[in-house]
Amino acid sequence: MRPKIYLLPTVFLLSLLTSCKNGDESSTGLDRPMEILPVDSSTACISGQEAGPYQRFYRPQQGFVGDPMPYYNANDNKFYLFYLYENANRHPIYSTRTSDYGTFEGYTEVLSSGAVGSQDEWIGTGSFIKKGTLYYCFYTGHNNVFTPAEKIMLATSTDLMNWTKQPAMALQAAAGYDQNNFRDPQVYWDEGRNAYVMLVTTRKDGKGTLARYQSTDLSSWSMIEPLVATTGTVGKYGIETDAELLECPDLFKMGNKWYLLFSRINRDEHRKTFYRVADSPDGPWMICRDAEGHHETFDGRYLYAGKTASDGTTRYLSGWCSTGQTVNNNNELPWAGNLISHQLVQGASGRLYPKIPEALNSKFNKEVPFEKLSNVGQVSESNKTYSLTAQSGGRSYVQFNRNTSSVKVTMTIDASQSSKFGFSFGACDDPTEVYSIAFDLTSTNRWNMPALFMNKEARDGGGNKTELNFTPLTVPTNRIFNVKIIIEKSIGIVYVNDRVAFTNRIYKMDQNPWTIFADQGTVQVNGLKIEKSS
Repeated sequence: MRPKIYLLPTVFLLSLLTSCKNGDESSTGLDRPMEILPVDSSTACISGQEAGPYQRFYRPQQGFVGDPMPYYNANDNKFYLFYLYENANRHPIYSTRTSDYGTFEGYTEVLSSGAVGSQDEWIGTGSFIKKGTLYYCFYTGHNNVFTPAEKIMLATSTDLMNWTKQPAMALQAAAGYDQNNFRDPQVYWDEGRNAYVMLVTTRKDGKGTLARYQSTDLSSWSMIEPLVATTGTVGKYGIETDAELLECPDLFKMGNKWYLLFSRINRDEHRKTFYRVADSPDGPWMICRDAEGHHETFDGRYLYAGKTASDGTTRYLSGWCSTGQTVNNNNELPWAGNLISHQLVQGASGRLYPKIPEALNSKFNKEVPFEKLSNVGQVSESNKTYSLTAQSGGRSYVQFNRNTSSVKVTMTIDASQSSKFGFSFGACDDPTEVYSIAFDLTSTNRWNMPALFMNKEARDGGGNKTELNFTPLTVPTNRIFNVKIIIEKSIGIVYVNDRVAFTNRIYKMDQNPWTIFADQGTVQVNGLKIEKSS
């Protein structure tokens, strides 16, 4: 991705239009005693100002994570999460490490931005690969006073931490390609070609394009046929343009299928990480379609620039969650924020599902007490099981106490008699607004599909709503939803049935009361439990 030259820069528009121990031991989960702590039953609002480091959704203490470039190192069995470090510093590449995506270690600059006036005065996204005993980092060198503004550059290392730039490698766009948008190299081994292949984000003939090059030695590269976005409707999103860039591509094989990931920012509210599936790395690339419908994203607009790494058994998707809640005039959120990672599971049809990483799930292993503070409308309770029936023309809800640390909230929701329900955060003594995570099981919303929404709205649900985020929702036949919500400071991720992930930034969520609500019909909430990290 091309960096900007101011704090929290904005990334570029893109789309693809085709058819397709650190002292933190995990619990076994066999013995999770209730931790007896006082319950804070106050409802006064607490400011959403953040302090202290993140433990689960990594962020450097003095800056932010942009564009992760994950790499699995078999030498030490760790995932290296390289990323563009955003701190008004021209985006040098930093690294943190993890063995399980539940705990992160290290905060190290591994590749500095170039001197003022050099091609890589600003560094943009790239990828990492190993050949023999040498590691290769292909990255973007950006300087917008040059023409071309962007070139593909190289650094090498013997240990993944100490890198030497190789200035002889400076690949620029060929004639007919966009000279100033030529970035985000992704290099992988293609067994069919018996060669390495590099994908590069660019344009050709006005179309979003992935230029392709091949090499046998990672030094000399020759151009091969590109992957070009084609015009056509790609499902219920109704996207029919093909001029946008395909940012931060990632291509990998899982089972007998090939997957192509890319991210796009545009001005029609589809700012997400997408994927396509094929039987060959040459395509044709299709949207996954199965009995549950079409599927082309992993999360909402708060997971951007997602790329993957695998240890040969488990594959993880990592992107960044913006620090902002509102978009600018270009419908773009502020650039960079926290590292967000989901485990990817392959379904029988080839569809990819995001779920909570097992290690992150197991970190929350101390049950803490909670209390109902109040309820409005038709609400009944029996042994921490709740039944909520929406009022005529209004919301019913039950309010719970604030959580004063990072928590995992789990529950099972029977929505066999409801189509609209959810959670609200920031439900304190100021009734003017809450931020809701709303389940809409209908196809009558503006996206014409069942979906999860994040809205800013009045607490009783009867006022104006401002939609801030959405993601398609897979609705099981029995309409029973197993829900996990991971909350750390202002980040909340909702996982549903190991099929859907929904990341959001809600500053009012941190340390304020919250609710479960019903806007239509009756919902049954069973097995409500709150756990904190050990």
